[in-house]
Amino acid sequence: MSKVIYFIGDTQIKPGVKNPLIVIAYHICVIRPDIIVHIGDHHDYPSLSNYDKGKKSHRAKSYKADTEAGNNAFNEFFKILDTMWPEHENVCKKHFFKGNHEYRRTRALEYGPDELIELMEMIEPDYSRFNHVHEFLVPHEIEGVAFCHYFQNEKSATAIGTARQLLLKQHTSCVAGHSQGFDYAEQLTGKKEVIQALINGASYYHDEDYKKHNNHHFRGTVVMYNVADGNYDFSRHSLTSLDKIYTR
Repeated sequence: MSKVIYFIGDTQIKPGVKNPLIVIAYHICVIRPDIIVHIGDHHDYPSLSNYDKGKKSHRAKSYKADTEAGNNAFNEFFKILDTMWPEHENVCKKHFFKGNHEYRRTRALEYGPDELIELMEMIEPDYSRFNHVHEFLVPHEIEGVAFCHYFQNEKSATAIGTARQLLLKQHTSCVAGHSQGFDYAEQLTGKKEVIQALINGASYYHDEDYKKHNNHHFRGTVVMYNVADGNYDFSRHSLTSLDKIYTR
């Protein structure tokens, strides 16, 4: 039997940004999917970024604020689901795929100063409401579609950046986040099958400073319908359109 998958791209929550999971939760309660996939980079963790070393953001209290911001966003999300769709716990499986921003914490636990490691062990990101949590760069197949925060190029650690390249290099239907914006491609195989690739790496409102004049990309979610054996139909929904319907 085919499934409906609600796909959430990177949410990149940090202190001071608007929580996109609020309107997304209302939309999910209308769609009532069989599966929810969050593709990662939820806790943005600017406090653990190598690019910002030496700045005030690297103080230990910033790690605490970063973690609490992400956890609070999850709490708001699940509170809406619990209220408007209480059956979701039994009928909807939820997958979270850790991204490179979550990996910042993993890296800091390995190489960070002792005082920060002690704090990180006391204050942790909360994934307890997800049925499955997948480690960074470990693909997982759902209904014949491979999901991962991003798929790596064969001979480097860099991400495959386009849907077309995903098909050429992965040779299977796959879905990723990481790259901001929306990209989709499909192709026929020699086995008379269709493989599809989709990238949606931004389910957040705010602009990122480093992107400068390239912040006008798609931001939203994707609903995958009739998912079975690696094929699916889909519709995409911008946060702007969801806001018009569900902002209260």
